[in-house]
Amino acid sequence: MSEADLSPVPIKQVSVQIHGIGGYRNVHTVADLATILMSERWPKKAGSTTFQRALAQCLTALENQKGGDLARKAFVDAARDAGITVMPDDSLHQTQTPARKTNRPSRAPLLSGDRRVG
Repeated sequence: MSEADLSPVPIKQVSVQIHGIGGYRNVHTVADLATILMSERWPKKAGSTTFQRALAQCLTALENQKGGDLARKAFVDAARDAGITVMPDDSLHQTQTPARKTNRPSRAPLLSGDRRVG
């Protein structure tokens, strides 16, 4: 298959914070994902398996002209590993994460006439 035969494999849109705080780039295709992974702005981590998996999934999806969902998921995982915000996935991820438990003892409500000491 030649480059002329390749079409951009569509994905569910993501917005990637790759241009600094508030600098999001809207991405619609696997080719866009691969471009971001290979860009100078991507924080490189030597031997990062999530980065390698994402790049491999993108290249496979482009070659097979399918598998955009797998490439997108691998990209989101790599972005999280690299500290890059990806919307809407990270906003959904935060709302689904259970609240952290603290080791602080809960305070019982005061009854009338009681005083809290300490």
